[in-house]
Amino acid sequence: MKLKNLARNNITLLVCLLALIILFPLFRGRDSLVRDLLLTAIYFSGIFSVDFSTKSLKILLPMGTATAATTWIGHFVENHIVYLVDSITTFLFLVAIVVMMIRNIARSQDVTPTIILSSINGYLLLGVLGGVLLAISDVMHHSVFTSGSHAINFPGESTPQFNDFIYFSFVTLSTLGYGDVTPVYHLSRSMAVLIAVTGQLYLTILIAMLVGKFLGRAEGK
Repeated sequence: MKLKNLARNNITLLVCLLALIILFPLFRGRDSLVRDLLLTAIYFSGIFSVDFSTKSLKILLPMGTATAATTWIGHFVENHIVYLVDSITTFLFLVAIVVMMIRNIARSQDVTPTIILSSINGYLLLGVLGGVLLAISDVMHHSVFTSGSHAINFPGESTPQFNDFIYFSFVTLSTLGYGDVTPVYHLSRSMAVLIAVTGQLYLTILIAMLVGKFLGRAEGK
């Protein structure tokens, strides 16, 4: 029953992530209700998508609740400081989820469908994390440092929105690099480099772990 619940929660998380990445751009607006609903679903499905210990759950549940609270405060209060706080809490919480996912994958004995789903979710969460990081760098450059300009140039966009940052993050994470979006501020450039390196390290290390576990299981037979 526990394994079935983990598989179901991973599928739920995967569906929510794909909806955020693929469908959300159809709903324009930084404070979109669709975005906030999807993010809230990601927060709580992420908490229960890995076989966390009771101690971990006691940490993650309050973090997830606080993160969801800041997200919905930002939905009703349009303020640069609120948006920055929301982005930072979202980033910290998703980092905790991804780290625990990777730890769970590393500790697993077999390569099960649930572990594969968790690996995919971890990669997609990295892309979302990158989008949040880019949003933080942009709002800091535009509002906190009162420069009046944006840290990233998006074609045809006067004010970049959350789905724009998600797009640029995945293009960078996968090293696809269309070149249509360019970071122009030193912090956003550093974030772009970090996202690109993290994506490659995640794939190489994760594949090495999964292949090693699979071969080890085959040799054990």
